[in-house]
Amino acid sequence: MKEQGLGADLRKKLMEYQKPMERMYYVFLVIILFYDRLNTTPLISMLRVYTGQWLQDMDPALVDVLFNSLLGLRFLIVLPAIYTICFEAKGKMTKLLLLALLALGWFYAYYWRDRNDTMVFEALLLIVASYGRDYKKIGRIAILLTVGVAGLAFGLSQMGILPDYIDERGDLLRHSFGTYHCTDLAALGCYAILLYMFLKNGLMKWYAYTVIAVLSILNICLLGGRISLFCVVLALIGCVFCTINKRHTLHVPPVAEKTWQIVLLASFVVCAAVYFVLNFTYTEDPGAFYHSIGALSSFENRIRTSANVTRVLPFSWFGKYFLQLGAGGGNPASKEGFYTFLDCSYIRVYVMYGVVAFVAFLLINTGIQCRLMKKKQTFRMFLLAIVAFHCFWEHRMIDPAFNMFLLLPFAALEEENTGKTDVG
Repeated sequence: MKEQGLGADLRKKLMEYQKPMERMYYVFLVIILFYDRLNTTPLISMLRVYTGQWLQDMDPALVDVLFNSLLGLRFLIVLPAIYTICFEAKGKMTKLLLLALLALGWFYAYYWRDRNDTMVFEALLLIVASYGRDYKKIGRIAILLTVGVAGLAFGLSQMGILPDYIDERGDLLRHSFGTYHCTDLAALGCYAILLYMFLKNGLMKWYAYTVIAVLSILNICLLGGRISLFCVVLALIGCVFCTINKRHTLHVPPVAEKTWQIVLLASFVVCAAVYFVLNFTYTEDPGAFYHSIGALSSFENRIRTSANVTRVLPFSWFGKYFLQLGAGGGNPASKEGFYTFLDCSYIRVYVMYGVVAFVAFLLINTGIQCRLMKKKQTFRMFLLAIVAFHCFWEHRMIDPAFNMFLLLPFAALEEENTGKTDVG
């Protein structure tokens, strides 16, 4: 009885740190997201060089260690994550699942320590740490940081401090405006817009439509991010349907709605399966089907690249490092036929981080869809299906700098038509 009393007193005492831990979570969330978004620009690399020049009397290897250690402090968000598992998570199964995700993240951080690749670790850590946190607040922070960093990069590129890499596509000059590639900036805008629509649940005001229309026109004229533009247009159609449904209460047959939800639920699995079939059956036969779809954002080239990589690299549970050369940062290698960058998220995660990470993130994304389906939030499922389609073409699925929907599995969501939040 005394041990129970002592344990209860200790738990009660530790629960007093709930608010400080929540504040710590948001502080380090801001730091992580700010760093991730800066990492889409050359700024971090420039700061690393300037640090080396400033500390020129020190060993360059030691300077690199100090710089990486300073950047690594952002992962102190692990403290509120562990606190959440121990004292806030409800149910033993939930605690075990959170602990398993955190352990998997730590394993990948150790596995990739020589390459300093923390992508899987960071994504899983943020998923765990976001348990019970207000997703609206998380979303607003992400949108504000995206707008702020994009604006900063644009301003610095116009001042000549950051390079404005230009990619020619016919008569169109595609600008990066301080980011590594024009499609990076287009994708940042696309994910920020989708996140805003998610927070508004599709019910936007006229000024939101105006801003999105202006951004889309700028994308067409200056960036040429066709896939991101197409995804935004799809989402806008969904928003219009939500607005019409609210005003006129459209009567959709229950069977049709249920079927549509099941299709949305399977979006990530279907997109991954389709790309894997195309990848592993690819042939360079001139009469093959793949050449007929080459006009779709150089889709044939993407499949050819991924097919060549998967045929060379052996099967791996936890992934294999290989040199990737893309068009980002003004790299001329892609124009000389040396493009080896894996653009599709599904094949990229499968090859780089192995079967374990691929299955884990496929289950995480499908689990998010399942959660939204239980809450009958069909429009939000539709937005996640658009993300699944975007990942079919681009490599953003496990990158929190872009895909903030990754934090949805355990975050507190506002229930429809109520002011309550739910973590279930």
